Amino acid sequence: MADIFEEYKNLKSFEVEFFDEVYMHRIMCKIKNIEPERMLIMSENSKTGDIKPKAGTNLTLNVYSENGIYNSLSRVMEVFEEDDVTVYAITYPAQNKVTQRREYFRANLKIPYSMTVKRKDREDTLSGETVNICGKGICIQTTKPFLPYDEIHLELNFKNNTIKTDAEYVYSRPSVENGRPNFQHAFVLTTIEQKDIDYIVGQCFLYQLS
Repeated sequence: MADIFEEYKNLKSFEVEFFDEVYMHRIMCKIKNIEPERMLIMSENSKTGDIKPKAGTNLTLNVYSENGIYNSLSRVMEVFEEDDVTVYAITYPAQNKVTQRREYFRANLKIPYSMTVKRKDREDTLSGETVNICGKGICIQTTKPFLPYDEIHLELNFKNNTIKTDAEYVYSRPSVENGRPNFQHAFVLTTIEQKDIDYIVGQCFLYQLS
């Protein structure tokens, strides 16, 4: 298995799951720093609101990488507020394994998409077909790097179904095709409904069987 810390260093964001007294929550976080005895991760307050794990909370970290989807276990040691972000000091991720969860099963399905990317001074629209897809994420290809953003809204247009969700950018992989630069950009789907996850998973399995 690839070194999990190498995977984290290449990430723009990753998914964190945790339970409070009643519900399970998911928030997107970014790496702030890797220290000798702990990791510092942070979430944007504008996106998480009051949904924040407390010190002592057990976490599951879902890392969407080009080598697969990793699940890791961790625990919150301390919580700090810094301007518009909340910083969590967490234990080193443990029990790292490539996920077997069905929502992360990927297939090379070419699904038409439309992506609206909101930035401080403008709004961009990207469209095309996915490189691959799973119930919780997609990969697309463009000729340009993916720039900093505020919000991403995504529409996936299957033949008999249209799925709308917010998304977060997680990593890019550069390549060269016919002498021209290309970038494969991966995104995790953050507000997708369970019924839509189930639909995409079904389409992925049907593709594998065809």
